Amino acid sequence: MKKRKILVFLPCYNEELNITDLIKEWNKQEERLKKRGFDLEIFGINDCSKDKTKEKILDMTKKYKNVHLIDHKENKGLVGGLNTAIENFIKLSKKGDFMVLMDGDNTHNPKYIFSMLDKIEEGYDCVIASRYCPSSEVVGVAKHRVFMSDMAGVYYKIMLHVPNVRDYTCGYRIYSNEIINKLVENFGKNPIKEKSFACMMELLYKLYLSGAKFSEVGFELRYDNKKGESKMKVLKTMYNSVRVGFNLRRKGKKLMINEKNNK
Repeated sequence: MKKRKILVFLPCYNEELNITDLIKEWNKQEERLKKRGFDLEIFGINDCSKDKTKEKILDMTKKYKNVHLIDHKENKGLVGGLNTAIENFIKLSKKGDFMVLMDGDNTHNPKYIFSMLDKIEEGYDCVIASRYCPSSEVVGVAKHRVFMSDMAGVYYKIMLHVPNVRDYTCGYRIYSNEIINKLVENFGKNPIKEKSFACMMELLYKLYLSGAKFSEVGFELRYDNKKGESKMKVLKTMYNSVRVGFNLRRKGKKLMINEKNNK
């Protein structure tokens, strides 16, 4: 019987110091994933990095047969990385396969894929590695940023109240083939529009409008593993998140109808 696949997409911009270690960590999980019936494929999405990110990913393609480079010819930002991942996942996957997205900065550990798969096998469409589970821990983040993140999480829950979701913005998630196809059916090619980091919240909410069932697992967010400067502008990100949350709530299901008509 042919194995199912887990396709991992790692959007990267100037991650030469982090992407090699992250890909290696993913391949440490390969044998255990095979025992659970999954083949592992890893895609580094280089978003016109100005450093040696592309070269680092290419080095990994020579070392591992399951590593592949997707090279943007123009900088598209995180939203472009999401839409590229969605487009390639639909082309390369079949029913029963799963897509994993995570940050390319090595702050997320691939080992949590197994608890996420446990939840998927309970019938969920999307499982989030959440900062707000009892077992979760955040390491290496300044207290004021943790506080702002917590307050933003409260705001999203009030505005969007997606069942079983507390962490609306963490990039570490697993998605079923079926729900990603429903997302594109409902919202068309390049379904995510928001250009700020709030695009992760937009993706989650549009999946909810597409009928997704969500669950969360605890994990350890390790900012102390990240090498190099953060690319997130905190105040701008907060403003955009508030704006996007309000707009998504206000438009609600009309958003789906409008997007369908504009395909």
